[in-house]
Amino acid sequence: MEGLQPLSYGVISVLYFLVTITILMRIYVRSYTMNAFSWDDWAMTVVLFSNTCQQALLYFFLHYGGGLHLTEVMASHPDWLPLLYKALLVEEFWYIWMQFIVKMCFLLFYFRLSNTTLYKRTLWGVIAFHLVTTLVIWLLYAFQCIPLAAFYDPASYPGVQCLSTYVTYFVPYTLNMTTDICILVLPLPIIMNLQMTLKRRLTILAVVTTGGSAVLVSGLRAIVLFEFSTSPDFTWSIGKMAIISNIEMQVAILAANMPSLKAFYTCWRMQKLGRGQGVDLAYHQSRHLNPGRPEDIELSRKLKSSFPSVSMRNRPRDTTAASIAASEERLYEGLEPVIDTAACSSKTSSAYYSDK
Repeated sequence: MEGLQPLSYGVISVLYFLVTITILMRIYVRSYTMNAFSWDDWAMTVVLFSNTCQQALLYFFLHYGGGLHLTEVMASHPDWLPLLYKALLVEEFWYIWMQFIVKMCFLLFYFRLSNTTLYKRTLWGVIAFHLVTTLVIWLLYAFQCIPLAAFYDPASYPGVQCLSTYVTYFVPYTLNMTTDICILVLPLPIIMNLQMTLKRRLTILAVVTTGGSAVLVSGLRAIVLFEFSTSPDFTWSIGKMAIISNIEMQVAILAANMPSLKAFYTCWRMQKLGRGQGVDLAYHQSRHLNPGRPEDIELSRKLKSSFPSVSMRNRPRDTTAASIAASEERLYEGLEPVIDTAACSSKTSSAYYSDK
């Protein structure tokens, strides 16, 4: 008996290993090299352990017949089927938790993009929507059958009518997709208004909106969800769902780590991966490199204390104006803005990013 199991084991194992490496790289560079560990990094640390639990659930599905045809499972191990239904119930709740915490990594990271009031209010609104929809989905799963045991043991509750799978699969999918689109679109107005060359703007856009790949995979997941809700071959569909769900989650985690991976690469290229070496790199680059290039982006939120000429008290007006673009472009490196962006002019920002 093989079916989809070799493919499923291979895909989910390789992706889990690669994505775990990116999480560890992020934690290393943000905490050890840059001394800039923030809320989104803590959220990603939670993802590291949560993703391991998610991986264990997928292995459980495959071990107990996921990816095999239902006829094979019923002929050889009919006792596996109740275990799969129980695991599926656990997976429904846990997968929504994974969706919640990974999306929070994006949203907490976005606080570094701009300090403008409108932007922050919009960001808080998206976070509130994300929190409410997560609770709604959990409640939907909790009351899909009354009692809930009828979900995995329908024979013991013959009179119980559970919610249609179209409701329990596609309502959560629609709510999650809506949040995905909000996360994808939210930073676009800020980035598109940056005063810099088109090439640099597109470069930053590509890094920040890598989450669009997760939206694409989510769209493909809808096809598998539809098959899963209608196919009589439950165990075979479980194998497909293990693959597509794992791809969706791992791509989303990878996208959330992209800015920090760019920071890791920059530190590695400049041989600045030691303890605290990324803190001083910003000051070094600001004096010796062209600040308009992506590789010259500051690597420390402690720039104000390291570089007195741009302190809050003494900085000149043009330095303030330049810093709005610097704060926003630093998304490329996974950093925080240094100063408020409200009083900055586009004219000086253009000068800051002009080519030498």
